[in-house]
Amino acid sequence: MNNKTIKLRRPFFDISFGAATVLGVFIVLLLYFVSPNFIPMSLLFGVFVLLGLGLPRWQGKEERAKRAMIAKKKEQEKWGFHSRDREGPWLNYIDYPLIKASQFAEDKQFYSEWLIIHNGLIIVNPGLSSVTLDDNTVDYDFSVKRAYAWDGCTPKRWFFWLALIGTPDWAQKIETIRTIDDKTPCKKKELFWQQAHHASLVHDALYQYLDSIPIPKKNVDNLFHEMLIESGFSGIMAKIYHLAVRYLGARDVSENDPKKNSELALGRTCAELLAIQVSGCKEP
Repeated sequence: MNNKTIKLRRPFFDISFGAATVLGVFIVLLLYFVSPNFIPMSLLFGVFVLLGLGLPRWQGKEERAKRAMIAKKKEQEKWGFHSRDREGPWLNYIDYPLIKASQFAEDKQFYSEWLIIHNGLIIVNPGLSSVTLDDNTVDYDFSVKRAYAWDGCTPKRWFFWLALIGTPDWAQKIETIRTIDDKTPCKKKELFWQQAHHASLVHDALYQYLDSIPIPKKNVDNLFHEMLIESGFSGIMAKIYHLAVRYLGARDVSENDPKKNSELALGRTCAELLAIQVSGCKEP
């Protein structure tokens, strides 16, 4: 089992601040050569923008950090490892297990509070889990509803708590996803949600445990790209999003450094159920 040191990553400046600052510097330099009289006004506007992005992030920062640390400690005690930081804002949620079959998950096993990787399947929000570290076993009750929230494509930030700005998830569409059902293995379910939601949900869950899963970051990002194409993204737009997560996302994790398969073993009933789900997802 892993025994990570529990720590929080809460950088003072994130990518949204970096982008806003770079854009501001560019505008000031441009004005210096074109219209110097507008530089003071542009500087005031820049301060206004940075405050709009910063105040919602800074207000309540200590409480959010405290809650995140408590959650990590509980996860560490239960599983022997904990997830990476997830800051939000949480805009979307599912209250059922979502299944994605992928070649990148073939012969891989990983079990955690919010994510399962099992023989070709990636399952987000698997339900109530129970772990016995003494004999390295884990069981899930997929019938118990739990809510898993995510923010769509990152980054997104509140601007003075009045408007949400950031990476767009684009227009709503009907999309078929897969879920777990007692009667129908890998049951199809139609959802009316934004175009990037399916890809961003699976990608966020994998990134949540990116330093613990047996799939390298490069393949996680490639799966994100595949799912964007499947959802109807144009090739150019999907590639832009793909390059953004590949070179800007989770820069603290090596691109080609997957962990070993989980040492945990599924309980018999749970293993039988997932075997049925695997076979069901391989059907057309």
